[in-house]
Amino acid sequence: MQLRVCANRTDKDTSSLRVDGAFYRTDNPHAPVPEDGTPHTADQIVVVEFKRGETDSDAFNDYGEPCPEAVKRTDARGQLATYAGKTFAFQHRLALFLLFVNGTECRLTRWDRSGVVITVVLDYCKEWKTFCEILWRMSQCSNEQLGLDPTARRIYPTDPLYQVMDEEMEDHESDVDLDNPTPSDFDKLASGQPVVYTYMRKMFRTSLRDSAPRYVLDVPYGNETRHYLVGRPVFITQGAIGRGTLGFAALDREKRRLAWLKDSWRADYAGVEPEGQILQELNDVKVPHIPTIECYGDLPGQKTVSPEIWEWAKTLVDKDKSVALAVRKHPDDKSTTQRSAGPKPKPRQKPKKKQPKSKLPPQLQLEQPNATDTTPTPTPSRNPLRLHQHARLVVKEIALPLKDFKSGRTLLSVVLDCLEAHYLAVDRKTSRLHRDISSSNIMMVPKLEDAKGVKRIVYRGLLCDWEMSKRINADVRAPRQPVRSGTWQFKSVTLLNKLDKAVDICDELESFFHVIVYYAVRYLKSNLSPKGVANFIDDYFDTFRYTEATWGCGSLKTNVLQSGKLRTSASKTLEFGQPLDNVLDTLLSWFHSHYAVQEYTTYLEERQRASPTSPTPASSAPSALLQPDDESDDDGAPVERLAEVQATKQNWKRPRADTTNSDVSTASVDHGDSRHARPAVVPTQEQYQLAVKVKTHDEFMRLLDDALTSKQKNRRDPKGDRYPKNRKHHGGDNIIRLDRSSALFVFLGLTVPMKRKPMKRKPKKRAKTEQAKTTSDEDEDEDQEDDKIRNKDKDKNSAIGEDRGQDDDNEGEDDDGDDGGDRDDGDEEDEESEGEDSKDEDYEDEDYEDADYEDSA
Repeated sequence: MQLRVCANRTDKDTSSLRVDGAFYRTDNPHAPVPEDGTPHTADQIVVVEFKRGETDSDAFNDYGEPCPEAVKRTDARGQLATYAGKTFAFQHRLALFLLFVNGTECRLTRWDRSGVVITVVLDYCKEWKTFCEILWRMSQCSNEQLGLDPTARRIYPTDPLYQVMDEEMEDHESDVDLDNPTPSDFDKLASGQPVVYTYMRKMFRTSLRDSAPRYVLDVPYGNETRHYLVGRPVFITQGAIGRGTLGFAALDREKRRLAWLKDSWRADYAGVEPEGQILQELNDVKVPHIPTIECYGDLPGQKTVSPEIWEWAKTLVDKDKSVALAVRKHPDDKSTTQRSAGPKPKPRQKPKKKQPKSKLPPQLQLEQPNATDTTPTPTPSRNPLRLHQHARLVVKEIALPLKDFKSGRTLLSVVLDCLEAHYLAVDRKTSRLHRDISSSNIMMVPKLEDAKGVKRIVYRGLLCDWEMSKRINADVRAPRQPVRSGTWQFKSVTLLNKLDKAVDICDELESFFHVIVYYAVRYLKSNLSPKGVANFIDDYFDTFRYTEATWGCGSLKTNVLQSGKLRTSASKTLEFGQPLDNVLDTLLSWFHSHYAVQEYTTYLEERQRASPTSPTPASSAPSALLQPDDESDDDGAPVERLAEVQATKQNWKRPRADTTNSDVSTASVDHGDSRHARPAVVPTQEQYQLAVKVKTHDEFMRLLDDALTSKQKNRRDPKGDRYPKNRKHHGGDNIIRLDRSSALFVFLGLTVPMKRKPMKRKPKKRAKTEQAKTTSDEDEDEDQEDDKIRNKDKDKNSAIGEDRGQDDDNEGEDDDGDDGGDRDDGDEEDEESEGEDSKDEDYEDEDYEDADYEDSA
């Protein structure tokens, strides 16, 4: 191997991401050692990062605090984590070795999807023999030993398969164009035979552009192994730690047919079923609007190693008390990260203890778990590093992202289809909850519709990513994983605030509601300006609250659900036009009633526990409505069966129950003993009736179906992505947590983004018409009012620690607010960035712009 310095940023496939240097193989005739100074990311074997040598440039620390929180050191860790994550995205790897050189000192790091192992610092000038031996041993290792995936074989231009891919990426006469279908195209669709749409061919062609590396991927299936040809991934989960999901438009090598290949590191725990097995089960009972499984399997021998190293380090701790093993707590969340917009939680105080005269780091005690947090925390009997198994699956459908919907009706129709899939998955023999309803898991596929002799192509919903699903009557009563599943932005308020609550149908329905709100605000015309859209998305979806060592839902999202009004932080009501406004208002009235009943029920339970002998306060609601579910499983989900699914949508149109307004006014509760008293309001009878509507799917599905069959036409068609391009989205950043052992560090979760100062440019002056000036001035006044409210709320919440939230995309990544860096993503930064472009922020290309909230997911 030879070391080469990367001086230029010309690799298009890495979006201008450049490492300082890398080691390359000298014995590969198809990929010679580069001499042009470009990264050649696909050919890198070991990545190298150089720093000048200052103490604050070292990302790690051998003594004292193992993960220093100084700004520059935090940025250095984030830089390494970013490089590791991008290398995983553009190479098929089991692990990555990254050499970190800081002046005359260096560290060797090993990254996999569970964590990072980091050696103690080595002065290669004083200990040059040891350093040379490390380099020599590294050169003697095979590609597999250095982390490359042996089940992914590189295809070079001289390979016949390379020519096959060139042929298949070109348009065929048999392809169906969605924009201009011909009568013969309708005949093909009506025949039921597999059809290739032009967008599928284009997706495959785009993955091969700019000389992207090509591979043959093995997919084990039973006793056979199938092979698929892929290029650059179409979908990428950001971050180095977690499931690391990659999605490919793949070509079956034998059948020469396009399909969708998902490559991920699934959670490897008892009771967690492979996604391919779950999809096969759902396909067998004919649940509609879900992917059709083609093949799936775990890759033998490909599990993450970091958990084993942690066990080894823990053994050293048990044997030698002078060995350190520090564990940081993390919020109950998935893979995405948190930005601090308010005061950060105070770091845990270290015990004042003299340093031992050992070469090993000082002893640190394990952090005690929070009594109110039921998330499994690192204990002597539990490994805090998540276990992952490499797996691949192939489905027949190559779906479109939901952001490509053509109208508000299409949005509601797609969500209705996914609701039906969720309904039937719960109702039929599978009795399964999805547990990760999010923006990236609701997709679209084109279908032929023949209504009264008129043929047309419509978009239908596809509910994907069933890996985190769980049976309602599951036998496994203990938590299956050390962190909660789900995507932060689309979790219900209850799940975000109550870490010990299990997912039920009501939580899933609320997630569907949040998906509708997200896409309506971001892609449909509304009465919000572009900056107002950005402010609402940030406040509603990307905000979390930190108080008393517990992470919870942000204030805006909580206020909207509890008040039943879809408003901004400046109390401006959102308007989209009919029938969408009616759908959102109706759903909010149901969830508002649900939370009113839930709050009152919680109050009664707390009072009953505090004073067992005190009588339960009476209310105006029928006694039947006050009673909880008769049965519940270990996950807290009701076991009561849903009615047999309707065969057609006409059944959903049966007359609604007559919900008349109750004459009973809202009454205050006689709290009795003031020691246990707190404000509580008795819900009205109408609220009890409305709250029942979100216990099952029926009313939600009927509401969407009525909106789709109504004669009202929404003239507010999609306007494109209304989130300002010059404003950095909060999603996609990751936070560092770590463990520590005698001669290495073990990181539990990544990553912190690099800080980049935007390059200021003067905005171009353009002439405005009087009408444009008036509209602009009105929007500016609204934005200023919104900013005042947001800044006021920020000051108000500074005492309780409300921080800007994270994207839960990579399910299973561990987040820790302690190492988020000193960042303030308030409106001052947003206003400063208006009209400015950042040289390094051009990374968001078409392959990743909708990966904001992917599961990890």
